[in-house]
Amino acid sequence: MVRLRQVIDRVRHRLLVIPVVVVMAGSVLSQVMLAIDRWVDAEKIPRILITTVDSGRSILTALAGGLITSVTLLLSMMLVAVQLASSQFSPRTVRNWIDDRTQQTAIGLVLGTTIYCLLILRETRSFGDGDQLTPHLSILLALLLGVLSLIAVVRSVDLLTNRLRVGSVASGIMNETLAVVEVERQLRAVENPATSPAGRPAAAERVIDRPPDAVAVTAATSGWIQQIDETALFNAIPEGSTVHVVAALGSFVIADTPVLWLWPPPPSNECLREMQRTIAVGDARTLQQDIGFGIMQMVDIALRALSPGVNDPNTANDLTMHLGVVILALWDMPISPTTRSEKGRSMIRHDLDHADYLRAAFDPIRRYGSGDPEVCSTLIRVLATLHSETKRRELRGPLKPIEDLVERVIEAVDHSDLSEYDKQVVRQLASGSFPQLDPAAEPKRPRECCL
Repeated sequence: MVRLRQVIDRVRHRLLVIPVVVVMAGSVLSQVMLAIDRWVDAEKIPRILITTVDSGRSILTALAGGLITSVTLLLSMMLVAVQLASSQFSPRTVRNWIDDRTQQTAIGLVLGTTIYCLLILRETRSFGDGDQLTPHLSILLALLLGVLSLIAVVRSVDLLTNRLRVGSVASGIMNETLAVVEVERQLRAVENPATSPAGRPAAAERVIDRPPDAVAVTAATSGWIQQIDETALFNAIPEGSTVHVVAALGSFVIADTPVLWLWPPPPSNECLREMQRTIAVGDARTLQQDIGFGIMQMVDIALRALSPGVNDPNTANDLTMHLGVVILALWDMPISPTTRSEKGRSMIRHDLDHADYLRAAFDPIRRYGSGDPEVCSTLIRVLATLHSETKRRELRGPLKPIEDLVERVIEAVDHSDLSEYDKQVVRQLASGSFPQLDPAAEPKRPRECCL
């Protein structure tokens, strides 16, 4: 199942998949329409649909030439968008631009209509004895397809320009990540209905003493771990055996290095090969199961905006708030159980906990944005919202990592080159939202300008 999903994901992210399918459909459609034109009596066709050989060839030639120009325009705009996304946002977002179904459908429709017109044009001709073949219905369909292709081109250009907005890019990544979080939350709620109380970390010991006779299940190839079929892996464990999963989703593994440890040794190697097939390794991270990859993409955009060459703190603030939405959703997700035991089988697996996701989302922004008071203020506001919502809604995530991160933000601001006024503004904002961190601070919040 994991291999099938991996193949589907690779095919889905190929730019030429839909265009090739549509071109083949256009070729078949042209032959079907030509057969219909040969079968239908021209005298029974309404006069308004009748055309001549010369006018038909002119129409088909104009359509084919214009649509070829449209394909060139679409491909040029897509390449420009990919270049801008790679340079201004993050190279990891290029996959999302290539995967756009509207762009692929528009390119496929234009290419398919072009092939259709060329094949019909080939059959629209006069014979030496005065007889002629004029595919009236085929030319009418070519006109309709041409109009649809032009509409698709306009729609594609409109969508492409809209998707170049920072807010659109951030919202797209955020929504995809939230969808993965929701799926994972439902799975964990079913597998582990017991939840940890709000404010208490559900940490587990991650050092496992493996026996000397433990057998390593190695990675088949080098790359990023994209998926782990936990159900299939658990079912592949021999009765009375234990598996320790040492490779995490989103981590890079080297070929022939251990991803699993199994003990006691199985009676045959077929069991090891079956467990190896439950882990999909690819050349890039994906968002099928890897929540951290969605967080990484948004962090990349924020850090690029904070770089001296770009110097766009407003974009960093935008991404910080989108990250807050994802982390708040993660804060309602139960901790995955460390050990799963059933029917004489045991599996040990350590997923990232709430604090790991929190650090991955906000620690880089804290480090590189400590020199901007607005970025630090936005980060504190997001953390304050997460802290208050955790207590109000009794979410499963702990409070201590949030408070620790706020302290690190204040510490980074104190060691920055900001003026004393800017430092005081950030300190007052933090003390107003987290009075327990600075009992001596005044609860009064500073006056701020909201845009």
